[in-house]
Amino acid sequence: MKKTQYTLRGKNLFRGGLRIFVNRIEENFFDSGLHEHDFIELNYVAEGTGYQYIGEQALPAARGDLFVLPVGCSHVFRPYSADKRSRLVVYNVVFAPSLLTEIAITAPELLLDQIVAGLIEDKMEAGIARDKRLVLEPLFERIHEEHAALRPGASAMLTALLTQILIEWTRLREKATGAGSPAAAFLDFGEAVAYVREQALEPLTQRQAAERFGLSERHFQRLFVRHTGQTFHTFVQRQRVLTACQLLRDTRLKLDAVSGMVGYRDTQSFTGVFKRIEGVTPGQYRKRLAGEL
Repeated sequence: MKKTQYTLRGKNLFRGGLRIFVNRIEENFFDSGLHEHDFIELNYVAEGTGYQYIGEQALPAARGDLFVLPVGCSHVFRPYSADKRSRLVVYNVVFAPSLLTEIAITAPELLLDQIVAGLIEDKMEAGIARDKRLVLEPLFERIHEEHAALRPGASAMLTALLTQILIEWTRLREKATGAGSPAAAFLDFGEAVAYVREQALEPLTQRQAAERFGLSERHFQRLFVRHTGQTFHTFVQRQRVLTACQLLRDTRLKLDAVSGMVGYRDTQSFTGVFKRIEGVTPGQYRKRLAGEL
């Protein structure tokens, strides 16, 4: 890899008094060159595979990988190959070091500023997080949308979203390096909750979920309530109703079709659960939405 070709400066990217810039780009095999910057940068791979070249290192990059790069780090992304079918799409969130300092003050126990400052080019693996369950993806989507719109309150919202991303990053790092500790075990259970959320529309039982994560059903139940504040059954019902609300808002599907799509065999059971959670029947919910349009 050649030496650094140029330096990017935050003053040329930040706009409207912000100290943060966000984009989503498809990396090109030939056009981009090795560069450094006077800001902190987060790179999140949204699509495809390739490599993140950092100094003399070539680090594999795939969907869900997050790279945290400190000030002065020389790097460039490359798709896996020069073939046009080889894609590598990346969210880039860059921000002023002063913003990290302010965020670090809100969560001093995480030592965010110290961790980022401790990243150096020959040990950049320490800043990489493998987001296997794509927990970070919706946060990067949201921060990109917020930066593009720049609505009133954008600065505060962007800072809040960046804070969430950095906190999730430290949790992923702790999970990867803190196996065996009570904190790591609790963080690991977050995967179980995410799995249940993803499978909520399927005929998943608590016993099946417990077995998947190598836990007794009783211990799984205790951890689930501690983590979510809800029983497994209640959590699944709420996820199904949330999906039903979206279908009722965005489609013209009949109630029996909606019921089946969210995991209920009969409309009567679905209606009962829906009314208990939303306070109205599915039909009333849809009519109320129609009246608001």
